[in-house]
Order: sequence, then C-alpha cells, then structure tokens
Amino acid sequence: MATCAGSAVSETNTGATNWQQRVFGRQLVRCNQADSALCDVGKVFVNEGGEAACETIGVYFSFINPGATCDDFTRQLTELYGSVNAATNTAKKRFEVIHVVLWSNVADVIDFQESFQGHVAELPWLALPNDDYERKTRLTRRYRIKADVPTLILVEGGTGSVVTRGGVERTLADPTGANFPWTPPHPKATLVDGPLLPCGSRDNKEPMLHEELRHCVKGVYFSAHWCPPCKAFTPQLVDSYQKIRERGHNFEVIFVSSDRSEESYNTYTETMPWLRIPFSQEERRRKLAHAFDVQAIPTLVILDQRDNIITLEGRTELLEDPEAWNFPWASRLVNILTEKYMTTLHRAPAIILFVEADDCEIQFGETVLLPAAETYRRDHPDYDPTYDDLDDHLQFFIALDFQCDTSEILREFIGLEDAVPLLTAVDIPRGIYTVMEDGAEITVDSVQQFVEGFLNDKLPTNEITAVHNPIAESDQIST
Repeated sequence: MATCAGSAVSETNTGATNWQQRVFGRQLVRCNQADSALCDVGKVFVNEGGEAACETIGVYFSFINPGATCDDFTRQLTELYGSVNAATNTAKKRFEVIHVVLWSNVADVIDFQESFQGHVAELPWLALPNDDYERKTRLTRRYRIKADVPTLILVEGGTGSVVTRGGVERTLADPTGANFPWTPPHPKATLVDGPLLPCGSRDNKEPMLHEELRHCVKGVYFSAHWCPPCKAFTPQLVDSYQKIRERGHNFEVIFVSSDRSEESYNTYTETMPWLRIPFSQEERRRKLAHAFDVQAIPTLVILDQRDNIITLEGRTELLEDPEAWNFPWASRLVNILTEKYMTTLHRAPAIILFVEADDCEIQFGETVLLPAAETYRRDHPDYDPTYDDLDDHLQFFIALDFQCDTSEILREFIGLEDAVPLLTAVDIPRGIYTVMEDGAEITVDSVQQFVEGFLNDKLPTNEITAVHNPIAESDQIST
C-alpha cells in the first residue's frame, strides 16, 4: 500500500500478565555474552514484586548483509542506550532493547547462526533467538515492518502500549536522549487549539470548535495535494464518509495538511466535505502530527468521542471495508465479514451467519451471535487479542449476502447454498464445515447450542473440497 514519506500512537493493553512473554517468547539472547547465552524473559522484564522492571522497551528491527558487522544506526542506538541508562536513578532500568535481526539477501547467507552471532556479539542488549523464524514473522507483521528499513518501535515496559513507531527518527534528532522516550502529547490539547474551518464541499459553511464535536467519532486525516497516494485515497474517504453519515453515525473528519503552499492546500480542500485545520496554523498542524506519531501520508487516525485513539490504521481499515460496515473499527467480538478477515479464516475456525445486507438483518445477526461470542470469550480468559495470535481461537462473523463479493466468494469456496439466514461453522485449517439443520430457527439459544456442538465435535461435518483437492488450490480464497 503506497504512502508518502512524512512525519502514528497507542496500542492498548487490557492488563495481560507478563505481556513480554506473550509477544517475545520465553527466552531471549544476551548479545554480549559468550555464545549468545539465553535469558528468561519473565525474570528480565518483571521484578519479584510482579511489576515491570524496565520503563521503556525498544523493539529494533535491522536488516543486514552477510558480511556486515554493524550498520550506522545500530552504533547510534548503542550510544543512546548507554546515555539513557546512565541517567537511571531508580530500581527500574530506563531502556532495554530487543533486537530482531533480519537479512536483506538470504541467498548469500552460508551460515545464519555464525552471521547472527558476529552481528550481535558486541551489542549491550537482548535479541530474539536467530532460529525463532516464526516469531520474527509475527513481530514484523505486528509492527508492520518494511523490508530493508531499520525500525525502532518504543513501547511502555509495563503495558506494551506503543510510545512511538518513529524511534529511528527520534534518535537521530535527539542522539543523547534528552527528551527520551519522546512521548507524544495527548491529541486533544492540539485539537482544541483554535477553530476548525469548513472545506469547500461542506454544506455547513460555519466554522466549528472542537467542543462541538464531543458527541462525534472523529477521523484526523493527514494528507497533501502533492502526494499521489493521498489523491487516490481522498475520493474513497469521501465516499465512505458519506455512507457512514447516511447510516446515522455521528462522524466527522478533520483534515491536517502537509501541503507545501496555501494555493495547493486551497485547491485540495475545495473537494472535501469535512473540516480542516487552517493552513496558516503550521505549528498546530506540526503538533498534531507529533501527537499521532505520523510517519507517512496518507494517514487516517480514528478517535472516539473522548478523543482516545480507536485505531491508527483508519486508512487500511477503510480500504479493506469500503462500505464501513465495521465502523468505527474498534475491537469487537462479532464483526462483519469483509476482505480484511478473509485471511484470518485460513488461520482459525469461525461461526458465520449469512444475512441480507440491511440494517435490520445486521442487528438481528449481532443479537443472536453476541451472547455466544461473550460466553466463548469468558470461557477462554487466557486469550488476549492485543498480544496473542489467532491460532485456534474461534471467531464470530456476520456475512452480508447479495451486496458483498466477500460472501459470494466464501460461499463458492466452501460450497454453501444461497439461503439466508444461514448459520455455519467453518474450519478451513481442518478443511471442514457444518451448517445448522434446515428449518431450525436461529435464536440466541439455538446459536449457543450450535457453537457448543461444534466445539465439542458433536455436529455432522462436511469436507471443504477446495482444501482437500490439490487441483483446486489455485481457486482458494485469497490468503
């Protein structure tokens, strides 16, 4: 997905015990010890009282060539690491680094372990074990790492909440860590700092104050007229914005420009139906970009009514859900099945209710599925979506028929009839599915019984032909 370089923040935690083990595994390498000795993650990051033993953790992704010993930024990070920790006056360590070593050209690597040890041998921090390829993949996906781009993600030691994704840029600008860990200000302080003006296509031409949006979910949109990906995304955002509002949601967008001239800014905002930060308020726009740790444009940040971050990935959410069925894209137990979730169906089983695409049917779907989803979550307290991979965790979806290509693709892939409503349990990893018996009424109780029967292997199942037939592999739904 294209972006333009520019100048995104918080990944919330629900109180998971020792989140470090859930994310990084049970053991890490001590880089500067002989033969890269392993250490216990729990003992490193949690003290005897059960509290976090480190204030800030830097997850450092670096890409090396087989002959390289240390890149320029690694040396600068080593200096920052020493400088920050030298200023520690408490029992807590101020800064720890977990190094994720990746290779730019695996074809040239003769001995991965030897190359890994040579790269980390003199470093003062910790590293993910070289042979933990699965966890490396999970972490690069979790933090959306781009190939060949060194990245430093800073997270709070006690919660795992992201402080900044721009650790490389912050380190280069503040090499001694005078303002470490560069915690962004709360966005509300900047949003309330002056009027919000109407854009050219807005019906209401009156300026507004932030206080007037206290009942709205807000999208803060960082974009610029000179940026091709921005110009491609803006019409899509306009379309989704209108659909969301037509459904009765209180939703407003605030445009924050990265334009290079006021003329370009005026041309760009002429087509927008929402609100904007005045071009003349450059400092206000800069503070907002810092508050959301914006690294590239276009970026769409979704805020709740109290200006807390729902997601920094509003652009991705909207592109994968252009009809905005799952708006405002907060974490939910029951979701509308969109393109975004098609990949997850290949990783874990799901209960899927097919209904027609109208508000009444969607409400019916949520009413009958949510109690079963809540019961399942209550019976699986160890699963935390903030930190844990999906694996075999059961998902719950509403699939919208007749107006949604996703539903049609899934029906064809599994081999389902076109009836609605239709309750199914689909387990693509095992290559099986089951359907609620024909004529049975779909109610809260019957859904609960169906889910329990599926989990306990008490329902008759059918094979998913596309999974079991190698010839059909090319026709499987996209992963």
